[in-house]
Amino acid sequence: MYVCICKKITENDLRDSYQRCDCNINESQKDLGFSSKCGKCRPSIESLVKKIQTKK
Repeated sequence: MYVCICKKITENDLRDSYQRCDCNINESQKDLGFSSKCGKCRPSIESLVKKIQTKK
C-alpha cells in the first residue's frame, strides 16, 4: 500500500529506509523524499513509524 502517493512510496519502502537510516524518520524523509510535495502523507507515515517502533 502506498504511504506517499506523490512519490509512490510504499509501506515496505518506508520500513526498509527507516531501518537503513538508523531508525530516524528525518533521515528516512531525506532518503525517500516523502512529504516534500503536498505533505498529506506525513501523519500516516508518522503513525506507521510508531507501529514499526512498537514491534521492536
